[in-house]
Amino acid sequence: MKSKTKFSHDSLLDRQSTQELLTTLANAINKGELAFQESDGELVLSPQKLLQVSLRASDEGDKQEVEVKIKWRTKEKALSDTPPKIKTKRVNVKR
Repeated sequence: MKSKTKFSHDSLLDRQSTQELLTTLANAINKGELAFQESDGELVLSPQKLLQVSLRASDEGDKQEVEVKIKWRTKEKALSDTPPKIKTKRVNVKR
């Protein structure tokens, strides 16, 4: 099975099946390995100790939605040790 870089899946599930899916996802995050499989490949992710979590909810009348996004870096991001250069315009004030 070849390695993949993206995985996508859409389905219509009842509440119980959705809960089971979320529990499986939570357990995989706790374990530190998420393996997503399709017939043509597998995507394995390794969540780090710190995760960036975004949670959004909306109610638009006949459509309600909850969105959960979880991100992390596998390598530390290089940070600059110098401040940015900021240009300012001088404003002439008449007195």
